[in-house]
Amino acid sequence: REATNRSEGECVRDRDKQGLCSSGHAAPEAERKGQSRRVPREAVQSLAVVCPLTAFTKMAAVNVGDDQLYEANGDLAREVANVVPYFPYKKIERFYDVQGLLMHPALFGKLCKAIAARYRQLGITKMIGFEARGFLFTQVAVELGVPFIMARKQGKMPNTISSAPYTKEYAGVDVMCIQRGAVGPGDKVLLMDDLIATGGTLCSGIELVKSCGAEVTECCCMVELKALRGRDRCLAAGAKSVWGFISEELLIIKAKLPDDYVDDGAAH
Repeated sequence: REATNRSEGECVRDRDKQGLCSSGHAAPEAERKGQSRRVPREAVQSLAVVCPLTAFTKMAAVNVGDDQLYEANGDLAREVANVVPYFPYKKIERFYDVQGLLMHPALFGKLCKAIAARYRQLGITKMIGFEARGFLFTQVAVELGVPFIMARKQGKMPNTISSAPYTKEYAGVDVMCIQRGAVGPGDKVLLMDDLIATGGTLCSGIELVKSCGAEVTECCCMVELKALRGRDRCLAAGAKSVWGFISEELLIIKAKLPDDYVDDGAAH
């Protein structure tokens, strides 16, 4: 009866004196000495055997908020959208220019870290970025600690394998290539570009990855133009998933143009 009537604070103080955690098991030595200790993610499971409640608390500290970092159309997506203006360019009304984001290096770094947080959970082994704007996202591969592979247009690098010709978003056809041996059987590959419209470029990459006996775990783009249904085309081509960080409805910033602005965009 005396034990049940004691306050929670008194019980905690007694456990601390005895070197116990809240479950009644022996607390780790660093905690008994009052030292601050950070627990690596891989150590959480073994720690749980010693002190389940402590382990749960540490795990929550690692995981809470990760999914919010890369939430599609979430707070970070809206912040990025506010610095990506659109131009009348290549004979289309809204051409979204990533240069606006690159003028804000801290925000761009934050975006790359958020994208990496998503793919750290999926076991990615290789990342492919498409010429040229997909190359901007090499930092994602660095964050993940996986090789970055360039997908380039035909004739731009040696010892390559090539996709079938594909129709580009604006005009003409092209062929995409990666170096022979860069992707192999069993690889889980992330395809990365700045924007998905009709999906032609990404589909060329899907074809190349499949020809190497590897898996396209996901196609990732900073901007997705959903009305053009590139997502459906990529899934039909063999991608397991497609993810866009920002939808077109968030991109409402019109570029400020000089009076003598000329649309001089050419197919590329």
